Amino acid sequence: MVHPAGEAQVDFGFATVKLRGQPTKVALFVMSLPHSDAVYMQAFPRECTEVFLEGHRRAFQFFGGVAHRIAYDNTKTAVAAILGSRTRQLTKEFLRLQSHYLFASHFCLVRRPNEKGHVERLLDYARENFLVPVPEVDSLEQLNEQLNARCQQDLAERPRGKSSTKAELLRADQAAFLALPGRDFEARRVTQANADSLSLVTFETNHYSVPTKYAHRQLTVIATVDEVRLVYEDRLVAQHRRCWERNREFFEPVHYLAL
Repeated sequence: MVHPAGEAQVDFGFATVKLRGQPTKVALFVMSLPHSDAVYMQAFPRECTEVFLEGHRRAFQFFGGVAHRIAYDNTKTAVAAILGSRTRQLTKEFLRLQSHYLFASHFCLVRRPNEKGHVERLLDYARENFLVPVPEVDSLEQLNEQLNARCQQDLAERPRGKSSTKAELLRADQAAFLALPGRDFEARRVTQANADSLSLVTFETNHYSVPTKYAHRQLTVIATVDEVRLVYEDRLVAQHRRCWERNREFFEPVHYLAL
């Protein structure tokens, strides 16, 4: 198959790494460029909306531009409903991503993953070459720095059957890319939640404190990969580091001084 320059494919996979000495399953976001065989991989705690968005943001930065057409399977983070063989109702957050970067999307037919077989092949390639032996790291930030370096080193490789390296072929992809927008994209998910009698707001089983005067009020939760921001009307009232574990409580003592 011949792939035009400037196109990409996206998929998720999973792997086990040693995180702070414990075997931990991580989700792997992968974007590949079929023309040049270039691949970009990052590890996250799990697959969800803000991870899906953050993966795109980092990949576009790494490749130095935006693929003008990207192929996907029918992931729920992008597809709210399948309305026909090629017709999709897209999620609000995917439309926000697409309207910011202006790429065209292509969704595979149901149970036809071969339509994006290039990224599935390179997902296995990256897992076998970048994550063997099993990495031992203290944080996912450290692991992603290593993966970023491995993706950069991989550009020196020459794809089978081609006379040029991936880095040389990537130049044709970059010439066909859309330019990166002048304003950065915020990869986040927004939802509503109520603060309880202890001034705690629950988001994905974890509880984050807000100042006591906001107890029993509805707040807006803005969640990124790294942080949780809590907003009341137009005011940022609390900010916490994102926890990916379950059923944890995070109290900020300053929030309770008034009480």
